[in-house]
Amino acid sequence: TASNIWEYVAVLKEQARLYQLCLLGERLAQAGSLEDAAKFLADGNALMVDKPGLRYVTMEQALLDFYDRHKTRKEYLTWGLDKLNDRLFVDRGDMVVLGGYASAGKTLLAIQFAWHWARLGRKVGFYSLETGEAKLEDRLIAYNMRLDFGRIKRSELTEEDYKALAMASKRLIQPALEWVPASGMTVDEIRSSALSRGYDAIFIDYLQLIQGDKRRSRAEEVAGISIGLHQLSQSTGITVVALSQLSRPEKGGDGVKAPTLASLRESGQIEQDADVAMLLYKEEDTPHSRRVLHIAKNKEGETGKIYLAFDGAHQRLYESAVDAPAPRKRREPEYRQVQFTEILEDPDDPFAEKGDQHGQGQSGPAAAAGDPAPGGPGTGQQLSGGSPAGGPGADSGGPGSGGGTA
Repeated sequence: TASNIWEYVAVLKEQARLYQLCLLGERLAQAGSLEDAAKFLADGNALMVDKPGLRYVTMEQALLDFYDRHKTRKEYLTWGLDKLNDRLFVDRGDMVVLGGYASAGKTLLAIQFAWHWARLGRKVGFYSLETGEAKLEDRLIAYNMRLDFGRIKRSELTEEDYKALAMASKRLIQPALEWVPASGMTVDEIRSSALSRGYDAIFIDYLQLIQGDKRRSRAEEVAGISIGLHQLSQSTGITVVALSQLSRPEKGGDGVKAPTLASLRESGQIEQDADVAMLLYKEEDTPHSRRVLHIAKNKEGETGKIYLAFDGAHQRLYESAVDAPAPRKRREPEYRQVQFTEILEDPDDPFAEKGDQHGQGQSGPAAAAGDPAPGGPGTGQQLSGGSPAGGPGADSGGPGSGGGTA
């Protein structure tokens, strides 16, 4: 089938090389001198490289190229976000990965980027393997026209809304942005489609949904898809922006933990192939929370975080006025009822109260003779006038009297 054409091309090229090596082998066997044999071997080594037009650049040529390239200011792709423009130096043929948790807004942000590039005159293809083009169009209209997204979804647009759309129609249809329903497509099919349409840049939503080699493990399949997209960008000069799902977020003490490059789902190859890798996530676990756009990998510039405000009504993300993390909320102290357990009398307890030298609280034979209940007769308390409290064994100076007179 047409989808396997590149595999057939690879097989044909391999067989052609093998045939030429066999011819060189016959000539090598008949070589009349070491010089001839060395020449045949050099031809064989060059054939094994199989890179038509391979260039070898000397340092002299590299220096001349450097002067030529930097005579004028180079224009890189911009993103519609000033802080992102200052950090990224993305050029033709680069591969950018935009990762995000579900519902973090990565498709929304990708639509903004695609629209921005199309407005600047680049031809952009948006390959959607998950979301239908009607939903993408609704989001783009809400973003461009500042129409309430809820009213769009409920088909409650007014006459004024339609008049505004008619007035803006020329501005909306001029940029060369095309939606491509891509469910079930392979990397080779995307490549053929992008070349036939003449795209300068393509967006893929999202990488893990591209059809790969089902004979491999899932990790190997996703790795093969990532490598294929990287080769597509390098060999064609088309800028590739591939969206990627992240692994399920982990819960931390203060909510959802921030993702890292290791969170790119199902394959570490994605991280290796990307020239730029950005991770989008909510600052707080609430629907209207700010988004954090973390530049986690940037081969040509700085990494760091950019804070984006979320306007759900108009389906847009824009730079937050406060470019700093939100202050952490102090955790309220938890009040719990404290229970005390009574410790039974223990003769070995070092904290037990001991009787003083006057015999208070004495135990033993002397106290046993008159051992009334606490606070009753015989406790050693004296009445006014020096009379004892009363009771047997309570005489002054007697056992259990507590000693002394008033």
